[in-house]
Amino acid sequence: MLIVLGLLAFVIEFAFMVGVFMLASGLVGGGASGAVIGVLAVVLVAVLWGLFVAPRARMRIPKVPRALAAGGAVVVVGAGLLGLGHQRFGLVLLGAGLVLVLAQLALDDGPPPPPPPRRRPPVGAGDTRRSRRR
Repeated sequence: MLIVLGLLAFVIEFAFMVGVFMLASGLVGGGASGAVIGVLAVVLVAVLWGLFVAPRARMRIPKVPRALAAGGAVVVVGAGLLGLGHQRFGLVLLGAGLVLVLAQLALDDGPPPPPPPRRRPPVGAGDTRRSRRR
């Protein structure tokens, strides 16, 4: 079940990035400048997502705020697309935002376990440089 939720969350996040492109491009008015602004917006959102929301994020925010922020961002982009006239995709993103909140909450398995402690070999054990000098 967790694999299905993980795949669903990934598909929603991909659709979110497509929606960010469409929204940014549509707000500028389309054309070449719209495409450039759309790509820049996707890069910015992807960097922020990777820093704060992704499973291996360096500065991952806590579970509930992260789930609400991720779902809220998807809903905001969906609402923006509705305003631009993209009804079907906007409605899909509105519903997907709610699903993403639930998936983020269900998939969170807490912080990663700490690394195992390093074990040093006892002094005098094994072949050392000092033992080879004789």
